Amino acid sequence: MQPSIPDPSRVWKRGAVAVWMALSVVWLRFDRLLRDGDEEGHVGAAELFRADLADGNVLGFIERLWVGPMGEYPQAFAATVGTWWWATGVGDPAESVVRAIALISLPVAALATGRIAARLHRGERAAGVDAWVTALVLTVPLCNGLVRHFMPEGALMAVTALAVLSALRWADYPSGSRSVQLGLVLGFGLLTKQTFVFAAVLPVAWAVRQRVFNRPAMAALVALTAGIVAGPWLVANLGPQWSYAGASVAGHGSIAQWSHLSFYPRSTLWVGLGPVLTAVMVWAVVRGQRNDAWLLGMIWLLGGLVILSLIPKKYPRLMAPMLPAAVLLISAALRTHRWRWRGVVAAATAWTVWASSDSLPIHTRSPSVDPGCPQQWLRPPSNSDVGLSAAADLLASTGPGDVLVVNDPAIPCALQTTHDWSNHLGPLLRRRGQERAVHVDPDRTHRYVIEWKPEGGDYGVPVLNQTFTFRDRLGP
Repeated sequence: MQPSIPDPSRVWKRGAVAVWMALSVVWLRFDRLLRDGDEEGHVGAAELFRADLADGNVLGFIERLWVGPMGEYPQAFAATVGTWWWATGVGDPAESVVRAIALISLPVAALATGRIAARLHRGERAAGVDAWVTALVLTVPLCNGLVRHFMPEGALMAVTALAVLSALRWADYPSGSRSVQLGLVLGFGLLTKQTFVFAAVLPVAWAVRQRVFNRPAMAALVALTAGIVAGPWLVANLGPQWSYAGASVAGHGSIAQWSHLSFYPRSTLWVGLGPVLTAVMVWAVVRGQRNDAWLLGMIWLLGGLVILSLIPKKYPRLMAPMLPAAVLLISAALRTHRWRWRGVVAAATAWTVWASSDSLPIHTRSPSVDPGCPQQWLRPPSNSDVGLSAAADLLASTGPGDVLVVNDPAIPCALQTTHDWSNHLGPLLRRRGQERAVHVDPDRTHRYVIEWKPEGGDYGVPVLNQTFTFRDRLGP
């Protein structure tokens, strides 16, 4: 019996995912930068789910996920992170083994987009297109940056691509099992973040357009399953969601139409797809074959960006779930041109690797859109955690007692949009098993003091251009 020969396309696809995962984990191991303020909020939510599991409170975990009041966002992403965090047994979420859970989103999105392309390119060496599309999605710059952080938009990339793939499979054969599968994906997407609707509604509607009315029973089963998954949380949090929607519609900053209309095109060019993939995508829009892959790519990417452009509140990260669709557009132009695929993948990889190892100019938002600090997701790893680990190590060798931080430094926008230094110290100490309160008031009863000064301290923090001194008031 002749041994089976592995499919080269499948080997290539698996190899691309494995290499990407290895390089991404290496990047995480070198990075120690503080979490962005939004990111820290998601970590705090995940910590609550982790505590439920650590206490054996499974029912509390389910209640928190399904109906619990947890702020503006649904909590599927935080629950996933919290479960993995608890399973690792690690206290500090900055450890790469904890952060790695967020990385999985991009390979899932890439593999799903590859399968979508294969279904739409039937008879055109579909396996090869599948492999090339998978590899190219792994190079998308903003997608790479987001999955290195605890941000739900990374998970949205995966669940949006899975929703489109599930919708295409359902349209081929709307069975009971496929209806439940599509409903589960849609429900999980709604529980990941509300903007799932903006990313998924148009491509999913296009995929099921010919079946949804002639198979009403199966369509109803899809809706019922999605409602069972996401309905309880949406109903229980209806009031806060109306407030959240109102704040998003109101936006912040002044109204300047050109700034709003040009925001996502500019963001796509620099931080979204980068100049390489943007140029190839524009060429593909003009020269690509007008097949189903081209049409779905246009609906998914451009339709989603138009919807986002109508919402005053704008962030580059919101467009991440639409970006894999750009690779569908590119596939309509490249199809079976192997050497062109190789050139595009190599060039796109080079751009993302460079942007991940050297600082790009920060993509700033117009004050008319948002006056806040820009969020820099795609960046080189930072070897500084602004002195937090040094302070935590000093306190670990001491006795019990609260901590006073004098001249608490602000974290500049150039590092991240984040809270003041002392706001990070308390959670770090707690996660390392040190139950201490951190204060910034001048109460002289606090035993341990960390005092910041421009120079002359015992511990230097170059990224802040400051130093700090640690002392024990009861010590010598």
